[in-house]
Amino acid sequence: MKNILIAGGSGLVGKQLSKLLSQNNYEVAWLSRSNNSSQSFPTYKWNPETGVIDPYAIAFADVIIVLSGENIAADRWTDKFKKKIISSRLQAANTINNALKNHPNNVSHVIAASAIGFYGDRNDALLDETSEKGTGFLADTTHQWENAYADFQVPVTNIRIGVVLSKLGGALVEMSLPVKWGIASPLGSGKQFISWIHIDDLAGLFMHVMQNQLTGIYNAVASTPVTNEDFTKQLKNSLCKNAISFPTPAFALKLLLGEKSAIVLDSTRVSNKKIIDSGFSFKYELLEQALKNFYGK
Repeated sequence: MKNILIAGGSGLVGKQLSKLLSQNNYEVAWLSRSNNSSQSFPTYKWNPETGVIDPYAIAFADVIIVLSGENIAADRWTDKFKKKIISSRLQAANTINNALKNHPNNVSHVIAASAIGFYGDRNDALLDETSEKGTGFLADTTHQWENAYADFQVPVTNIRIGVVLSKLGGALVEMSLPVKWGIASPLGSGKQFISWIHIDDLAGLFMHVMQNQLTGIYNAVASTPVTNEDFTKQLKNSLCKNAISFPTPAFALKLLLGEKSAIVLDSTRVSNKKIIDSGFSFKYELLEQALKNFYGK
């Protein structure tokens, strides 16, 4: 039996992954800024900003999964907030790396979240793990994020995660809300691609990587990226067929969100062939399947 230590376990993905691992008889513990007895899993205290981590956490772990990092959509992208987005990711990696170097441990694998933001705004050919880094803040951030794991002395896997779909939070909740109100608006041109993944598949993918000791970089996206326009249409069919459809101009989004509008306007069409070739099977290949799972229609 392996002991799995998760940084960011209380987040949307972390909770789903913790549940799946526990169901498969793994011992799961979380890194937390506070020893909160109300947490669903045992916790060890850490503070990435100061580089402090409970050495017993490192002694516990056979595998460390790092999901922590400031939510990029939580605030406007001021210079201060952009620094926070980057530093939260680098500090987490550096704190764990230093702990592994300075404390006895049996850690055999570190699996770290990354993002398809690495590829930037690319409305061209299907992108895979060998594709070059794109341009822009998201691409630069993700590049630094992955580089923070380059000198770890244990095997590392970077999982480039697409848009995670869940009924409990994140992008799907925000995208579905106006549709439920009767407004189904493609954003910008609507032609930008969304590379998405059902949260159950994402949790399963992390477990697959761990169980098969896969290292390197893997994209975590479903097999069928869709345009923003098609995503909106399918949400409309699932939630409110009578919703009014009219586009939200890109300039309006840029005025409202500033540089952060890249989250919804950038186009990234990403391949999952590498993870499929490793033997992983997706439960939800089509957006229609995922939405039916969430909404039952």
